[in-house]
Amino acid sequence: MAAITPDSSSRLKPDFIEVVNLIYRDVCNLQPEHKVLIISDARTPDYVVATFHGLAQTIGAEAIRVECRIPKGGATYQPGSHWPSMLAAAALEADLIIDMAVGYATFIIDAINNGARILCPGDGIGGPFMDDVLIRTMLHADIHAIRRHADRIAERFTEATQCTVLTGQDEFTLDVSGLDGESGDGFLWDPDKKEWKAPWSFLPPAQPGVLVPMGLGNGSINVDGTLLYHPDYHEKPDTPVRLTFDRGRLVNIGGDPVLASRLEQWLEDLGDDGAYNGPVHFNIGNNPNALLTQSQEWERVYSSITCGMGDLSMLSRIGGMEAGMALSKSSVHWDWTVLQPKILLDDDVFAENGRIFCDA
Repeated sequence: MAAITPDSSSRLKPDFIEVVNLIYRDVCNLQPEHKVLIISDARTPDYVVATFHGLAQTIGAEAIRVECRIPKGGATYQPGSHWPSMLAAAALEADLIIDMAVGYATFIIDAINNGARILCPGDGIGGPFMDDVLIRTMLHADIHAIRRHADRIAERFTEATQCTVLTGQDEFTLDVSGLDGESGDGFLWDPDKKEWKAPWSFLPPAQPGVLVPMGLGNGSINVDGTLLYHPDYHEKPDTPVRLTFDRGRLVNIGGDPVLASRLEQWLEDLGDDGAYNGPVHFNIGNNPNALLTQSQEWERVYSSITCGMGDLSMLSRIGGMEAGMALSKSSVHWDWTVLQPKILLDDDVFAENGRIFCDA
């Protein structure tokens, strides 16, 4: 598995034009009558933003772009970020929002409830090497095979009653009975069924799994992939960080002495009780070309699991999406990843040694 290192991006690659065309055609079903709002900030190269803008216009859509200030603290602090009222007003006019800066925000939820669809090509935060990531994980991968596989994984979670994760000598269990699996495949549009699939999607594909209501999750798990909390970058532990949960609450942090200490101190200084809630989502990576980089593609590394902590409450405001589900509220959302755990769904081995045992 590749270590976390920066990628490079310095000019418009012709292949990226092909990727954006693929996204608009197969993922978004963009039509000439649609209004497109493109949101970015200075982290994403202008030629990346211009490609999304120009190709939308080429299709005949009405397209504008707005550049925002870079939010303080990066993705972790998205739930507590504040955005300009002018941007919120523009979002209410859009049919499609290409979001490369915001991620979770109240005005995004309002736009969805107003009929807009949201696509996040960089999982809501953009970045200087988004083009390289999307070329590798979408153009150089069979995204439709990934999508169909993600659908089947989601079905397996819907059918299961318990998910067990084994890392070393530790066991973590999650009650998934009654939870609907989510494909997390990045597609707003289903090109097979010719119908809309989701109001809000994140690229690159895919990270199928479940949203987890409060109070679920018991046992210990060893995090050896990435840890995203306070820093603006993702850290990979030299030795695993051991997290222990009791009924959906983080109750102990151990393992890697440096990162365990830093994480514990950050949570204490934060003074936000909701930040200890989790997991709030549980997802399986199933993109064979995803790597551990500073891009959010690390959540899609094949056979890995990524779990979120803290806030997921905004989803409860999307009309009809998570009705009746008690979702955690916090000013932050942070994540951790385990690279190649053994996963059981009920009594069946679902994943082990870097393989997923689930037919597309």
